[in-house]
Amino acid sequence: MTSPDPVVPDSERYRQGVPAVDLYIERGTERVPSDRRYHVLEAGAVVGSFRGLRAAQRCYQLRLAALNYVPERSDTPSTEEQLRRENIERDLLRSASYWAESYRHGGGGGKLRHR
Repeated sequence: MTSPDPVVPDSERYRQGVPAVDLYIERGTERVPSDRRYHVLEAGAVVGSFRGLRAAQRCYQLRLAALNYVPERSDTPSTEEQLRRENIERDLLRSASYWAESYRHGGGGGKLRHR
């Protein structure tokens, strides 16, 4: 009878990867052996096993370059849109500052205060 794999503490788990091309570096996860080594996985298959993270990252980078993966370019807002967002944020901060420092809304006194 075989014993189950020992539980790997969260502090020793590691995962880095690009889901779009199914390329990962993993350590202490369900998909790799629990031998405290870093494993490079491509399409679910182990293509390299290393003691150190740097060596695993070198293998990972070589595999990524071989796949010719280029991340999708994120759409950056136009200059006008950025200016509009900054103006809205500045107005909200100005309003919050006013209400936080306003003497009218700070608690005040009066006849009914201590009832």
